[in-house]
Amino acid sequence: MLSLIQHHLGGLPLSIVIDAADEILALLNYNDIPETEKKKLEFQKILNLIIPEDEDEQMNLVFDQLVSIGELITDFGEEALEFEESDDDEEESVPDEEEPQKTGAYWLLGETAEENLLKAINDLNYYRTVVADRDLESGRLKGQGQRQMLDLESLAFDQGGHLMANNKFVLPHGSYRSRREGYDEFHVPRVFKEVDVSEKLVKITEMPAWAQPAFKGMQQLNRVQSKVYETALFKDDNILVCAPTGAGSTDVAVLTILQQIGFNKKDDGTFNHGNYKIVYVTPMKALVTKIVSNLSKRLKDYGVTVRELSGDQSLNGKEIEESQIIVTTPEKWDIITRKSVDLQLVRLVIIDEIHLLHGDRGPVLESIVARTLRQIETMKENIRLVGLSATLPNYEDVALFLRVDLKKGLFKFDRSYRPVPLDQQYVGISVRKPLQMFKMMNDLCYQKALACAGKHQVLIFVQSRMETAKTAKAMVEKAMANDTLNRFLKEDSASREVLQSQTELIKNGDLKKLLPYGFAFHHSGLTRGDREIVEALFGEGHVQVLVSTATLSWSVNLHAHTVIIKGTKVYNPEKGAWMELSAMDVMQMLGRAGRPQYDQYGEGIIITGYSELQCYLSLTNEQLPIESQLISKLSDQLNAEIVLGTVQNARDACHWLGYTYLYYRMVRDPTLYGLAPDDLVKDVLLEERRADLIHSAATILDKNNLVKYDRESGCFQVTDLGRIASNYCVNHGTIATYNEHLKPTMSDADLYSLLSLSEEFKHVTVGQDEKTELAKLLDRVSVPIKETLEEPSAKINVLLQAYISQLKLESLSLTSDMVYIGQRAGRLVQAVYEIALKRGWDQLAEKALEMVGKITKR
Repeated sequence: MLSLIQHHLGGLPLSIVIDAADEILALLNYNDIPETEKKKLEFQKILNLIIPEDEDEQMNLVFDQLVSIGELITDFGEEALEFEESDDDEEESVPDEEEPQKTGAYWLLGETAEENLLKAINDLNYYRTVVADRDLESGRLKGQGQRQMLDLESLAFDQGGHLMANNKFVLPHGSYRSRREGYDEFHVPRVFKEVDVSEKLVKITEMPAWAQPAFKGMQQLNRVQSKVYETALFKDDNILVCAPTGAGSTDVAVLTILQQIGFNKKDDGTFNHGNYKIVYVTPMKALVTKIVSNLSKRLKDYGVTVRELSGDQSLNGKEIEESQIIVTTPEKWDIITRKSVDLQLVRLVIIDEIHLLHGDRGPVLESIVARTLRQIETMKENIRLVGLSATLPNYEDVALFLRVDLKKGLFKFDRSYRPVPLDQQYVGISVRKPLQMFKMMNDLCYQKALACAGKHQVLIFVQSRMETAKTAKAMVEKAMANDTLNRFLKEDSASREVLQSQTELIKNGDLKKLLPYGFAFHHSGLTRGDREIVEALFGEGHVQVLVSTATLSWSVNLHAHTVIIKGTKVYNPEKGAWMELSAMDVMQMLGRAGRPQYDQYGEGIIITGYSELQCYLSLTNEQLPIESQLISKLSDQLNAEIVLGTVQNARDACHWLGYTYLYYRMVRDPTLYGLAPDDLVKDVLLEERRADLIHSAATILDKNNLVKYDRESGCFQVTDLGRIASNYCVNHGTIATYNEHLKPTMSDADLYSLLSLSEEFKHVTVGQDEKTELAKLLDRVSVPIKETLEEPSAKINVLLQAYISQLKLESLSLTSDMVYIGQRAGRLVQAVYEIALKRGWDQLAEKALEMVGKITKR
C-alpha cells in the first residue's frame, strides 16, 4: 500500500505517505460513506489525483487496488501492534472511532520493531566497548605524558550545514509577523539604498584598452564591481568578496583573471600564456560547464584556453599543459592536489561559493585552501587566493582563513546591493500531521500565485520531478474550482494563440494539458524539445506559473518577479533521509526572484515547517555564522596530507591544522568546538587541542592500517592501504572493511556484497515504501543476492547492479540512491583493484577491473 500511495503522491517523505495510508484505511472502515463513488472522490482528494473524466478506468483501478490491500490489512486488525498515542493524536482523535495506529500504516512498520530493538542493544554494547577502549588508550598515553584520545565522532556537528550557532535571531527593521490558522508568516521588507552621489561607477571605456574586450556589450561595472575594481585588476592581494546572489561576483572573478593575464603582457601587446595557470573552483558540475562557456567567449580575444575538469570531464597531461584556466569542482581539485603533480605554474585560485565551508562539502574546501597556503609558504610561490561568497555574519573569520588583509582585500556588501531589491516572506506551517502540511503547502502556493495573477509571473521550486506536475495540476484544479483560471491567462488573444500552437508540439501528456491554462512545469526528465518550449514561453511571458525542480535555478537563466520555494526537505542519498535544503540551493533559487531591467523589486517566499523558520530567516538575512565541518572528516584529510608527504609527523600535522578554518573557529568560539572556557587562556594558540585532535585522528588511521603511527616519536609512515585510500578518496573505515574481508578467489556475488558494506553507504536504509519495487528488482539483476531485503546491504547491492544494467526505477528515493551509489562505486572498485594488484591476486584484480569497465561505460 505504501508503494502504491508513494507512486500517486509523487515522491514525498515517508511520514506523508504513512499519513495518507492512515486516512485511506480509516475511510475504508468509515460506514457513513457507503457509496463507492463518494469514497472514490475522497480517495482522489487524499492522493492529489487529478484524473480527467474520460479516464475513469484509471481511478477505478487505483480504488480497487487500495480496497484489496486495505482488506488484507484490516483482516489482521486484532493482531496489529498498538503504539502509544502522541499529543498530536489526542487532539484529533474521534470518540468511538478506531484509532488509525491500530489498523493503519504504522502496523505495516510494526514488524521491524523487534529487529530495531535488537540493533539498538547491539549498538549500545558496541558503544560501551569503544568508550572503554578509548579510555584505556587515553590513560596509557597520559601515563607516558602523551596525548589525550578524543571522540571525533561526538565532536562533529550532526546538523551539518544546518547547524545554527546563533542562539537568537533579530528580525530586520520593518519586519512583521502575522498569525494564521495552521501557519505563521514573517514578512521582511526589501532594502533600498540611495546611491551616494560620490559613488563612481567604472565605465568600460575607462579601463585599460587591453582589458576592455572581456566586457563587450557592457557600458559600465555595477556598484559591487566598481568598488572592487582597483584591487581586483591592479593588485595581487588575496581578496574575499561577500555579496548577494546576482550582484555580479563573476565579473569580479574576471577582473582578477585579467590581472594575471595583464601581468604576463609583453611590450608588443601579446601575452605569454606559458607562465601561469588559473584554477576556478565552483561547487556544481552544471556551473563548471556554464563558467567554461562564459569565460571561453569573453577571453577569446586573448587566446586563452579554458577547460573543464569535473566528474564528467578528465584532462590528460597535454591538455592541462595547454590550458591557462581550469574550471573544476572542489572534490576534483582535491583529488588532483592530493597527488604529486606539477602545480608550480598556478598563480591564481578562485573559490566560488566559499560559504559552503558550513556544509558537508566544507572539509574538502578547507583542505584545498590549507594545502595551497602551505604550498605558498614552503615553496615560496606567489599564488593569489580569491574567495567569492554570499553575505555572511562572520566574514572576517573566512577572510583570515584566506590570508586576506582585512583593510585592503575584504569587501562586504549587504542585501541593499542586490540588483533587484527583494521582499521576503517566510511561511512556517504549524499543523502536525504531515499530509495536512503537504495539502496546506499546495493551498498556500495557490494563494500566493493568485495574488500575482495578471500582474507578475511566478516561479515555484519543488523538490522532486514528480511533484512538479502534481503541484501544477493541483493549482489548476483549485483555480477551476474557484473560477479564477482566467486571471492566470493574459488578456490578449495573441498570447493564448501562442500557447495553443505550442501545446501541439509538446510530447509530455501532463504538460500538454496544462499549457493552455498558462501553467507549466520543468525538470530534467522532460525531452529537450519540451524543456526548450517551456523556457521560451516563460521567458516571453506567455506562461504565468512555472513549477520546477532546483536544476532550473542552476542551468537556465530564467527569472520571475515572485519565487516560491514549496517545502524545504529534499531526499539526500548520502544521509539516506529527507534533509533540509542546502544554503547554496536556497540562495540560488531566491536569486531568481526579480527580473533585472524589468522589476523594481522581487518577491521571495519560503514555505517550510515552523521549526525551520529561524534557520532560513538567519540564512537569508546574514545571521547564520559559517562554521567548520572538518572534524567529521579529519582522519581522511590527515591521511591525504601524510600520503602527499606534506605531513610526516604529529608536529607537522599540528602545523597543518593551523592553516584550516577549523583553527580560526576554535579560537573564536572554543566552547562550540568542545573546549572548556578557560582552555584558550591556558593555551592561546590551542597547541594542546590541535595535538590531541591529530593524535586521535592518527590513532584511527593506525588502527585501520592506513598509517603506521609511532606514538613515542610522533612519526607517520604511509602504508599501501593509506595510499590507495587517498588516491581514490575512500573512507578509512571502508578500506579497513576491504582489508578484513577481501579474498583472492571471490565470486561476483562476494564482490558485490563486499562493496555494499562500504562506509560511504552507511546511511542507506530500506524504506517500507521501497520494498515492493526492490523485490521486483531482485528478479531482474544478473548476480544473485544472498542478503534479505530487510538488510540495507541488499538494497545497495541490487541498486548497484541496476545502475550498471541501466534499469529504470519508479521511486524517487530509489532512483536517487541508485545514482548516488553508482557515482561512488567506480572509485571503490578501483580501490579493490589496487589492493588486489598489490597482493598479487590476479583473479580478483581482473574481476574488479571488469566491474570498473562496466561502471565507467554506464
